Amino acid sequence: MPTERLSMRQIREVLRLHYSVGMSQRVVARSLGLAQGTVNK
Repeated sequence: MPTERLSMRQIREVLRLHYSVGMSQRVVARSLGLAQGTVNK
């Protein structure tokens, strides 16, 4: 089953939380309701 693509807004939020705020990928994934592998990519 194909997965749903992330919107540009979600991608920007992942990048902001990880790099600007300094959250770990695990915490970013949990806070946005995404899989950890998705945030890692």
